[in-house]
Amino acid sequence: MALLHLYRAPGLSPARTNALLQAARQRISTDIEDIATEFCFNIEAASGLSRGELEALAWLLRETFQPEGFGLESSLDGNREVLEVGPRMNFTTAWSTNAVSICHACGLDKIRRIERSR
Repeated sequence: MALLHLYRAPGLSPARTNALLQAARQRISTDIEDIATEFCFNIEAASGLSRGELEALAWLLRETFQPEGFGLESSLDGNREVLEVGPRMNFTTAWSTNAVSICHACGLDKIRRIERSR
């Protein structure tokens, strides 16, 4: 079994990021200066993926209009506090079921599970 992490930034639109920032300032602290977001795709595969399989998976997960925001490394720098929000690892979401079905339809049969966190 192989576990792979892929990242896509931004995780939220500017409007949703701004709304989240305003809510955080009201509920947590007015000292919060900014919020940066990204999606983390936690991928469980039956075995390691070939270069072609990895490229196909990246094509499925990458944002069409911002492909440069996708990669193997997080875009969040080390000077920030990071809070990851996502499903529990022992619970498979409907999003994961759909994503795995799409992967299998594209010939990526090694993919067992994909969960997306923010």
